[in-house]
Amino acid sequence: MGRSSVFTFQYIAIDTEAGVTPAEFEDFVRAEGVHLPLYPGWRWTLLRGLRGERTGQYLMLFEIDSAEQRDRYVTARGEQTEQARLFWAEHPEAEAVLARWRRLGTFAELPTLFTDYRLLADNPRSTVTPGPRYRDRPGEEPVARVVGIHNLALRAGVTEEMFDRFIAENHHRIDDYPDWRFHVLKGERGNRLDQYVMMMEIASLDALDVFYPEPDIATGEAAEFAAAHRDTKQMYEEWKQLASFSGSPQIYTDYLAVAENPA
Repeated sequence: MGRSSVFTFQYIAIDTEAGVTPAEFEDFVRAEGVHLPLYPGWRWTLLRGLRGERTGQYLMLFEIDSAEQRDRYVTARGEQTEQARLFWAEHPEAEAVLARWRRLGTFAELPTLFTDYRLLADNPRSTVTPGPRYRDRPGEEPVARVVGIHNLALRAGVTEEMFDRFIAENHHRIDDYPDWRFHVLKGERGNRLDQYVMMMEIASLDALDVFYPEPDIATGEAAEFAAAHRDTKQMYEEWKQLASFSGSPQIYTDYLAVAENPA
């Protein structure tokens, strides 16, 4: 993940009225959907809501190398560019897979709701290293990361410039829980322009449960970690003078990765 990375959230729904089940949809995506061709510099992960606003619902998280790579293929309105249309014309075999996907649910295309974000800051010291968010191969340890998407809001009188500067100057003070990694994202364009998001990438469901086995209920391990990392705790208190923090009362969803296109 580079500092120029951008992220796109595409809200996905399955056709439950036609009897499509989550298991059926996920099996299809893992067996066929992951083999769809992908624009250069793009990767995606299919996420299912664990808890929060969109429990049981799906999101496709696209991570793109740069805004330039995104703009080659998708316009600010979410429409395909001429280069994107040429890309799909060069892969006619994809149409049958796309048709099967669309019979089960929505795909990452209009009129699906989407939001584009740019990366303001993350924690390169985190123990969560770059790698697959989902993987299930024979003979290998399964990977199913948790991705928490927590909306943030600025306090009255606080400008975007003030908050952006605070994050740029202070994010190095953050120490994550073991197997957690924070990202601060800022909305750029889309249908649901949530201005700021704290995106937490967590190595596994077990790593989430060590500190928050229930929504907004911290464990003793979380309290011990905060006591041992006082500057991080102080930075969060300064943050809260400017904007809301992750968790209630802000809207959020914690998702579990259920499929990902192979690297």
